[in-house]
Amino acid sequence: MAAYINLSLQGTVYFAAHRSAEDGAMLQLYSSRLMGVARESTFDVLYSQVARDWHQQDDLVTPFNDRRWTHVRAVWTFDLDRDILRLDQRDRNLWVPLNLVRQRSITISDFEPYESPPTLAKHALQSVYSAPCWKMRRKDINLQRLQRRKAFVSRILADFAFQWRHVLCGRYNNSTFRRLANAIVRIVTLDFTVKEATLSRQGTGGFLVWIDNLPEWGFASGHIVRVGGTSIVICQHAPHAVTLVRKDFAKQILSTPGSAEKSLTYLILSVRELILYRINSELERYTEPKRLFNGMHPPSDEAIELLLQATQTSAPTAPLRKLPVELQDAILGKVSAGPIESARVGCLLDAGSVFTWRCGNRNIEREEGCRSRTPWTPVESHICFDGYPSGIAYK
Repeated sequence: MAAYINLSLQGTVYFAAHRSAEDGAMLQLYSSRLMGVARESTFDVLYSQVARDWHQQDDLVTPFNDRRWTHVRAVWTFDLDRDILRLDQRDRNLWVPLNLVRQRSITISDFEPYESPPTLAKHALQSVYSAPCWKMRRKDINLQRLQRRKAFVSRILADFAFQWRHVLCGRYNNSTFRRLANAIVRIVTLDFTVKEATLSRQGTGGFLVWIDNLPEWGFASGHIVRVGGTSIVICQHAPHAVTLVRKDFAKQILSTPGSAEKSLTYLILSVRELILYRINSELERYTEPKRLFNGMHPPSDEAIELLLQATQTSAPTAPLRKLPVELQDAILGKVSAGPIESARVGCLLDAGSVFTWRCGNRNIEREEGCRSRTPWTPVESHICFDGYPSGIAYK
């Protein structure tokens, strides 16, 4: 079994895995390295002497919310800002002052229990706005285009939820949240690239995403992203999302003369839930929250529909659409070696047949590992955000 070690300092986390995971052995290691060391030298000593192959990230990994945790015995977190050492295991959470570790050899009896924060926090809009929920939808929806995109996007969203379930079912900080939210927006708007693997290769083993991985792609710089006629509010906490909506609405009214009577639509995206919010100078309305990513279930059909409705834009005028569907399919089939990029382009152009997640006479499957390839292996299609792997791949 392994132990995970985190060095947390000024918002940055350095992560490493240690093969020897017995609590007593790990405590002996820490004591032998830190005894007599000054507080300001703690990071340098831990980084250079406790583990190798540190990986810099900006969030902590919490594997015990995922059933794949069985090979992890413990997570040791050196919170150097608070000068404490935390030990988190499946059935207990303990802590000890690092000052004590620097003074003498310690044992597990020196630790004190602490209550870990709840995994999922519920922040209801009703806490700041008492009006009842409304049923709302856009009036100008092209249902045929929506169903075309839904056939393609819903599978990708579900597979994203599956690959990152160890993160989605636990607690994550604002940086990880914003990366997850950015991925959702980019998937539903088809704003991603597809990297294809066509050549033979020797497999490296392992998984595309494992329980010690965190998202590494970028995120939007602001709290509000404009897509079509909808503003997507990226915020974990619904009460604050309402504040962002009201501030943005006031700004829009000031910048656009004569728009005081106009209603603006916002989509509140908390990753775990979606809420459609409409506001004008006299009235504010919102829908019931729709389940998106909770780490346990695939996104709800209602949430996917809400995402697609809110982000639908006018289809580009493409000469391709004037051709018979059979010719459209033939042309789109030449776009890429594999079917995923062809389907993405077809959705963007609103052309070709609705994607069925089949290629020839076989089903397209999710790829989870780094396996060997032969000349006869189907093309692998890896979805990426600005060159960073999303963890989603198909073949």
